[in-house]
Amino acid sequence: MKPRMRALWLGLLAAGGTSGARGWTVGCFGDSHTEGIFGAEWVPQLQRRLRRECRNFGRNAWTCASVQRCAEQALWSPKATLLAGSNDAMMELAAAAGNQGMVAVYRSLNQLPADYVPSRRSFAKAFRSLLAAVPADRVAVLSLPPLGEAPKAANSAAELLEGYNQEIRSAVEADARACYVPFGEALQSGGHGGFDASSFGFAQTIAQMYAHTALQQLPFFSFDSLGKLYGRQVVHDKIHLTERSARTLVDLVAEAL
Repeated sequence: MKPRMRALWLGLLAAGGTSGARGWTVGCFGDSHTEGIFGAEWVPQLQRRLRRECRNFGRNAWTCASVQRCAEQALWSPKATLLAGSNDAMMELAAAAGNQGMVAVYRSLNQLPADYVPSRRSFAKAFRSLLAAVPADRVAVLSLPPLGEAPKAANSAAELLEGYNQEIRSAVEADARACYVPFGEALQSGGHGGFDASSFGFAQTIAQMYAHTALQQLPFFSFDSLGKLYGRQVVHDKIHLTERSARTLVDLVAEAL
């Protein structure tokens, strides 16, 4: 039996064979944006808003390939969210910047072939396969938030993400269960600073990611306030969400579901 069909049958058994069970849950699939360690947590907020159990299936550094493997093993749920593709995008940006070390890390962490070449085309194929594997009747599919906050003209990542979001929208249009949630489009920012995927730039961003995560645990700090120190409102470390962004996400997803 195929993994998705097996998950569906197991989910039906767990739900007593009825997809309209009163205690329906939401499966939240994705990467570190969903995991909520290096950026603001939104899955618990969504659970409080919907008054339904929201299961967090997000993990740091996962590309679409890893999120798909997780989805294939997850139990069926009536509704789900999907926010994936940021690591695929960063992998492509790293390759374009000649940062083969980061590309190798992504390949290893996500069990990708040694000759895997990150591109918009490979992302589109991986995302469609992932969406088909999500075990749910309705899937709220979010567009990707920015990497860095510079205007498009000064940020090569912005143009790449625009193309990725076009592929996400196309995949959603081909899947009757899915609805497109314009998350990235809703994050308006007057911030500055593009995304540097070179070896030095990536190292700086990762260092800031860990520093902000530690500081955020202390009184008087938040991802919002830490982002403001660098003129950012949407992604505090050029990658992960501020509390402000997380609230926007929850509002959009709650409406979509």
